[in-house]
Amino acid sequence: MNIFKKNTKLSTIILASLLSLSACSEDDSNSVAASSEDHENHSTEEHSGSGETHSGAADEHSGHVTESGDHKSASSGLTLGDENIKDGIIFLQDTTINGVLTVNTSTPGATVLKNVKVTGNLLIKRSGRVDFSGSADVVHVGSSNTDVYAFEDNAKVNGHHFMGKNNTFTTKRFSDYQEVDWTEKAAHLSTGIHLAYTVTGDEKGTPVILIHGLTDGRVSWSQVAPQLAKKGYRVYVPELRGNGKTDKPIEESAYSIKELAKDIAAFIDKLELNKPHIVGHSLGAFVAQELSILHADKIASITLIGSGAAVDETNATIDWLVNGTGDKNFDGIFAYDSTQKLPESFIEKWGENTNSDEEFQAANLEHLHQVPYYAWKFLVKNFVAVDNAKRLSSITSDVQIIWGTKDAIFDKKSQETLQKGLDKAKSIEFHEIKDADHNTHWGSKAAVETVTDYIDNFIKGDK
Repeated sequence: MNIFKKNTKLSTIILASLLSLSACSEDDSNSVAASSEDHENHSTEEHSGSGETHSGAADEHSGHVTESGDHKSASSGLTLGDENIKDGIIFLQDTTINGVLTVNTSTPGATVLKNVKVTGNLLIKRSGRVDFSGSADVVHVGSSNTDVYAFEDNAKVNGHHFMGKNNTFTTKRFSDYQEVDWTEKAAHLSTGIHLAYTVTGDEKGTPVILIHGLTDGRVSWSQVAPQLAKKGYRVYVPELRGNGKTDKPIEESAYSIKELAKDIAAFIDKLELNKPHIVGHSLGAFVAQELSILHADKIASITLIGSGAAVDETNATIDWLVNGTGDKNFDGIFAYDSTQKLPESFIEKWGENTNSDEEFQAANLEHLHQVPYYAWKFLVKNFVAVDNAKRLSSITSDVQIIWGTKDAIFDKKSQETLQKGLDKAKSIEFHEIKDADHNTHWGSKAAVETVTDYIDNFIKGDK
């Protein structure tokens, strides 16, 4: 239902906000309109620097919020329940949301929330700007927008796109912790997902797509991608749904392996890539398998790192992830619906790795903090449900398998089962890396070089 027809009072508030915006100086008003149009243009085409564009727009509009203080009484003390806003510029001030407020619109303009208390959910799905100002008490914010809004209790937000961490906010995104030789871009896919990705290497080079694992994001490929680029490849690192700066749907079904694979297939079509080679790690390896099963005509080969035919829920690591430690430190990934926040001890444990690069470590940990809880939950639930044992025979492409002998999720036996199931594959290459763990390709500088060489040699053999 259109909120304008349902709630006359809110319509008045929105009109008041329009008046307050128009009351700004002519130069400032033009600045707002131009910024909105810029984002609209960017949202329909592949673009770079999307995060920076958003933050800049927020900074510009935060000034208008201050200048429009005369209209504060128009929205003072308003309480909303379950509402769906579908058009116009939305300006909510001193407002309590007890139900689910959904902002779902493609109308150019801004959504401004000032002193908004949310006891339910606030869902932002729009191609305009969303600016937060004042003090926000937000239990949970989901987003299908370019940026993520995941504010915690009593968080203070001042006109920027922030992520929350222990009730404090920083202007730094995970991507700000590293300087990587790649370019950040984004593309709107036919699946309806706004997908962020990085790209590096010669535009005329053979295309390679690196697909990250469960909540790993682009950070996990930040050392391999530049090395492959130096070998002449055009390297793409898409961020899967729920991760990084890509959309984060709020439905569990949106995170199935099949849906993730559809995004990559649509990404290939969008960028008109000619038979890219697919490299997937862990969850990303299952996405690679799915691509080879359902979209074999779009790809040249698949490389599976830290993979198997299925996920064994009795595995000690998976059991810990799902069921917790048996004490108060961690109750399992599905136990935090009420808080929408995972324990810091779990985040740190999950993010542990042996990479010696401090910037990598910082970026990796920050990325984990910036994945919304519901995305964690849905990604894990779909990951542990994977069982391709009876589907692997549908794969007819060239396959490379890279496995670390200390992989805590997929053991030696699982590698034998995987290879046996690939009985129709055009070819299979298996590489065992001694003492490497599940995160085979970023455990050390030597591991980065080894995995890069394996990928390079495998692709050259396919030419």
